[in-house]
Amino acid sequence: MAEFRGRCPTIREVASISDAQWLTVPNIGPTTLEELRSMTQPAPNGESRPSPTGMQDGELLSRLNRLQRELNIIVGEIRARFSAGASKKNQPR
Repeated sequence: MAEFRGRCPTIREVASISDAQWLTVPNIGPTTLEELRSMTQPAPNGESRPSPTGMQDGELLSRLNRLQRELNIIVGEIRARFSAGASKKNQPR
């Protein structure tokens, strides 16, 4: 959505968008809107909601860090292959 200017919005920002406005967004229908609202509404009786993944925050952060490290390794390998391929093309035959 344009309101978020390409960044990830906070839960409060997502909750502040009206249902009518959400329904104008491509690929947001009643089912997706219901899922959004279920994640942005406070739990009844102040209970904490379980994580959708079933993982604790620490586990999620650890997994995120591991995945980011793996992604950086892959990006580095891709760049190295592109550089090697480009230097081979520039060599005289």
